[in-house]
Amino acid sequence: MRTGLRFFTLASMLCVVPARGALAQQALEGFSYDNIRFNGVQVEAGVITSSRLKGAAQVGLRVDLGQFAPRVRLMAGVSYYRSDFTAREIGKFESALAGVVSDPEGNFTIDLGRVRWGDVALDLDFQYLLGTWGRWQPYVGLGVGAHFRNGSGAAIDGTFVEDALDNTSAGINFTAGWDVAIARGLIVNIGGRGVLASDASTLGLQVGLGYRRTRSGS
Repeated sequence: MRTGLRFFTLASMLCVVPARGALAQQALEGFSYDNIRFNGVQVEAGVITSSRLKGAAQVGLRVDLGQFAPRVRLMAGVSYYRSDFTAREIGKFESALAGVVSDPEGNFTIDLGRVRWGDVALDLDFQYLLGTWGRWQPYVGLGVGAHFRNGSGAAIDGTFVEDALDNTSAGINFTAGWDVAIARGLIVNIGGRGVLASDASTLGLQVGLGYRRTRSGS
């Protein structure tokens, strides 16, 4: 299992770190699988927005798995949100359904009402730690994620429309933010996250409270 995790970590790193230049070479040469271990955890809450969805609250949990290369840390996480589709998106659904209805008189109407989409995301992010500014630790990162979507609504429950909305998709993550040390081992995280996916791309802002292991003697 450890061998499989090592292979997955290396493969993911090569996908998100450009394989050229001194920075990439330094990251690869400094890679140490032995450094991948529990280094901290944080809970977070925030908001997300999307062109297809209305703004919604999001909650998440992130685990710091340590720095496996110079200034590069590995973060694994899970998050959840549930949001309403915009009126424009629902209008598209209704138009698509109208196109497959056979009615010679053409006097039918389709009203889907409220349609919601839930998302559970599993993420693996590689974050490059920039120089510290006092208690502030800024970072930027790239990552990958798996999204498990679930559609719901009174008019679509149990129909092929719900089946079409219940799907799984992959995404690319873009992260940036700061860890702010507030006490020994305690940090406040302020971060932004963009997700590029084929079915729904989102932008989010989160605030989290977390624990980070401190070095002995520090």
